[in-house]
Amino acid sequence: MTHTLIVYAHPWTGSLNHAILEAVTSALDAAGRPYDVIDLLADGFDPRYDAAELALFRSGGTNDPLVTRYQGLVERATRLVVIAPVWWNDVPAVLKGFIDKVMKQQWAYVPTGRGIRGRLGHVEEAIVLTTSTSPTWYLRLARGNAVRRTLVGATLRQLGIRHRRWVNYGRVGSGGPERVRRHLERVARLAVG
Repeated sequence: MTHTLIVYAHPWTGSLNHAILEAVTSALDAAGRPYDVIDLLADGFDPRYDAAELALFRSGGTNDPLVTRYQGLVERATRLVVIAPVWWNDVPAVLKGFIDKVMKQQWAYVPTGRGIRGRLGHVEEAIVLTTSTSPTWYLRLARGNAVRRTLVGATLRQLGIRHRRWVNYGRVGSGGPERVRRHLERVARLAVG
């Protein structure tokens, strides 16, 4: 059975990101699909490496109990949904820190002579849902396409996740409620596959 892990990285419950989270969880509930939610900010996740955490890097160890909890949730997941804003052309630092601290060497990947080999092949699909004040075309063509190229195209791929997709809602604040409604319907459909 499909088990979805949602990683949410936005501080404000009045945001479009929060509406996306609600649309995704409502769709999964309606479909009877199990899921877990990691709310990085509500959990108080600290994305920074300290010296003690860094000393455990090569072994894949951690001294952060949230990292251990999050790894357990990743191990159960067959699908990953990431919900975050685009700030300064990329995802927020707390989400980058989640990747840095949770996706540990020896656990999420192993180094090889030709790079790294991902160990998260059990996660069959990752969908990254973002919002931005910039138009999506601008992020893609004028700002280096950081979310698609780095997070979706490189990082998630290197972790062993074969099917990856990025969907951005550009120009937040424009287009009115009908445009928002259509987008929420779209992400709800994506959530249940």
